[in-house]
Amino acid sequence: MFTFRNTTLVFFILLAALNILGFSGFPVHYYEYILLIILYLGVSVSMSFFIRSGYHMKALCRAVTNEKIVALTFDDGPDSKLTPKLLDDLKSLGLPAAFFCIGNKIKGNEEILVRITREGHLIGTHSFTHSNWFDLFSPARMRKELKDSALAVAEATGLKPLLFRPPYGVINPMLKRALYGSGFYVTGFSNRAWDTSGRKKEVILGRILKHLKPGDIILLHDTIPESVDFIHDLAEKIKTAGYRIVPLDQLLNIQAYEI
Repeated sequence: MFTFRNTTLVFFILLAALNILGFSGFPVHYYEYILLIILYLGVSVSMSFFIRSGYHMKALCRAVTNEKIVALTFDDGPDSKLTPKLLDDLKSLGLPAAFFCIGNKIKGNEEILVRITREGHLIGTHSFTHSNWFDLFSPARMRKELKDSALAVAEATGLKPLLFRPPYGVINPMLKRALYGSGFYVTGFSNRAWDTSGRKKEVILGRILKHLKPGDIILLHDTIPESVDFIHDLAEKIKTAGYRIVPLDQLLNIQAYEI
């Protein structure tokens, strides 16, 4: 299995082999060590960006099913204007969704979170600050972000979330250490709309539908006007394709909140 642990094992075996060859009199040059180190670091860093790979740790990115069911998820909220509009649309359509909220956006928007839960949607955490430097934080600082974001949700709703989505969908060894023993379900995605790219909503919608598969977790953002505006079109086309949108916890058969 292609994982960080196995890659590290292979790296040290190859490093030991180079040392043995050098001690045995074979010509081993320093650039061969450098190349090996660069290759190891390059693979480990690049694989951090592929949450579905399970390279550093396993994330729940889709359901294993042949049933044509999918889940809608929204990151980076709550947004004081767009999230309520999205909730209006979801209510009119009778659709469930999961909202991965940034902790420091909750203050002043507590009523939005109350409405999310009242109307049958789920809330997960998406770190406290969603800092551009999150992936360089120490495990201790990441752990504090997890704790503070979950506390912000709990203070607003009375519910302690168990769903966590890493900022930018990146998992590295520091985050794995921070999550150890936390009880969070690391929740990824399998159908990424790339709605933060500035593309037209027709392009975003087409990409989702093109890659739609049973068990998909669809990633959108309730901070992007286009993602909120096309929810009626998306729901209609998903239904036309023979799919049902179900709650994320039902799709994955997990518990969304601590009892």
